[in-house]
Amino acid sequence: MRKVMIVLLLLAAHSGRSQEQEAIWAEKYKGENAVTTTHKQHLEVKLEEGSVKAYLQVEKEILLLTDIAPGIHRSGSVYHNSFGKLKNVEGYTLVPGKKGYEKLKVKDFKEVKSKSAGVFFDDDRETILSFPGLVKGAKTVLKYELEYTDLHFLPSHYFQTYMPTIWSGFSVTVPKDVKLNWQLHGQNTGKIKQSVEDSKNKTTYTWVAERIGKYNYYEDAPDMSYYLPHLLVYIDSYKPGKDESPKKVFGTVTDLHNFYYGFIKDLNAKPDEHLKKLVADITKDAAGDRAKAEKIYQWVQSNIKYVAFEDGMGGFIPREANVVCQRKYGDCKDMSSALVAMCREAGLKAHYTWIGTRAKPYKYHDTPLPVTDNHMICAIDIDGRFIFMDGTDQHIPFGVPPYALQGKEALIHIGKGQYKVLPVPVISGHENLAVDSTYLSLTGKGLAGRVSMSVKGYGAWRLDGTMQYRSAKEREDVVKAITSRGSNKYIQKDFDYNVSSDNTVHAYSSFEIPDYAQQVGKEWYINLNLQRSYQDQWIDVKDRTVPQEYSYKNMDRQVVTLEIPKGYHVSYLPPSFESGSDKLWKCKMSYVQAGKLVRLIKEFEMNTLYIEPAQFEENNKLVEGLRKQYQESIILTAD
Repeated sequence: MRKVMIVLLLLAAHSGRSQEQEAIWAEKYKGENAVTTTHKQHLEVKLEEGSVKAYLQVEKEILLLTDIAPGIHRSGSVYHNSFGKLKNVEGYTLVPGKKGYEKLKVKDFKEVKSKSAGVFFDDDRETILSFPGLVKGAKTVLKYELEYTDLHFLPSHYFQTYMPTIWSGFSVTVPKDVKLNWQLHGQNTGKIKQSVEDSKNKTTYTWVAERIGKYNYYEDAPDMSYYLPHLLVYIDSYKPGKDESPKKVFGTVTDLHNFYYGFIKDLNAKPDEHLKKLVADITKDAAGDRAKAEKIYQWVQSNIKYVAFEDGMGGFIPREANVVCQRKYGDCKDMSSALVAMCREAGLKAHYTWIGTRAKPYKYHDTPLPVTDNHMICAIDIDGRFIFMDGTDQHIPFGVPPYALQGKEALIHIGKGQYKVLPVPVISGHENLAVDSTYLSLTGKGLAGRVSMSVKGYGAWRLDGTMQYRSAKEREDVVKAITSRGSNKYIQKDFDYNVSSDNTVHAYSSFEIPDYAQQVGKEWYINLNLQRSYQDQWIDVKDRTVPQEYSYKNMDRQVVTLEIPKGYHVSYLPPSFESGSDKLWKCKMSYVQAGKLVRLIKEFEMNTLYIEPAQFEENNKLVEGLRKQYQESIILTAD
């Protein structure tokens, strides 16, 4: 116990710094509003009456460096739920003075329901503190303790945040009868120092990082867990009693599957007459297994409203399929339950399936923990080929995974102790094709024209989802946004929008673009690059170390046709251009004349979901070459 206390004292020792040290930091981090001087967490794991409990002590200290910092950091928050129950919380402000710091305790605490995006009901709570007496040079201190009663859900620790951090540390103390394991993820994990301290009955593991810069946020980057350095700790096994054998918790995919199996082993065990009749009605005209599955999938899409529930273990346990089908609402695991039960009722091989969206960077064999996934779907085996069905997306057709699941691993339940880990396919760009055709003519004021667009694949389904609940005026605005071209003087005269039976989206409009073409003497200069795709694809490589992410691979074909006015001929056509990479993206451009028409044909192909930092320079060279081509104009000369 004495050694453990020494370790904890060492963790805390750095916090007793002088105002002189704070002045040094203020100079070093000039330009920042604040800096985290201390972020430490200590997790104490205990065996209590044969079960594992854990208690987390957290301390966070922030130094305010500017006059506007008090307004930004006037409050602090503690997030807690049934997995991490708040035991106590304390906050205070350290206000600088001539004789040191004056301590002003927080008196204003308020507990509210935490706002989780897209979640209808959960048990997440937020305790908000208001720090008193904030001025430039003050420090806010937040301390709290959480109790974890389920050993499957232990806290993680991120060493890097949205502001610079002087010192960040995480420590875990476990009894000898508890085997701990851990993983470090993200970038720059080599800068995290680890130490181990053994005592007679306990072991303390400590991870510390110092002088960590703030992270740079990019809207087009993967989730921050892909690159921010962070620590995951988990229980491998423990001995409930002195003479008992160790109980396995986590460490392999089998362990994780066994844990999840407990949530579904008794699910939909009893036959239900309502469900049986429903499935019979839905599939009565279906010829073959694939047709049956498609009918069931479409019924769930159309009739079960997605409502997210994350209430403790209720966020993991699916509800009975008959309940979901009669209520007509449920979350992802409820829809998984309905799809599996309905497909099995129709004689199909259907399986409960866990999966992480692309917001999760982990893989099952590398990180066999609940943190690896955040979603539940259904997988059906038709003629030895698995098809993934996600009922939460109303617009994705049967046989295609939502774009957020592309490339991710799926944990497919086969039976007790049996499972498969399979990748979800990435849909090729050819399946996500957009064709844009523009017909132009010169007028006395500029250009007049009409545009016809057809979009297939993810782009079409997203666009149709956007249009579904829009008014006529809002639809007009959306069509204008996607067909606008040439300049900000674009005027949409009329429009049309429809979806064909194969889920292709079609948009049409006629338009004018005043002052677009330039006449010099007997010559017209017309740049047919009314759309300049990939022009803004250039990536600032100075400080960026994280990939650029795309929702899906795609292809674009753009054709611009100009009617040559009577009395004119083409005196200059720009040369053809081709550039790109199979690993990044490609571009082809060509100009052709056919009688009294001139056409510019452009084709783009995005071949990846991620442009990695090592590919940034190659990407930028492609963009620079394309930008030069966009400066080219055709020349029409009077006869």
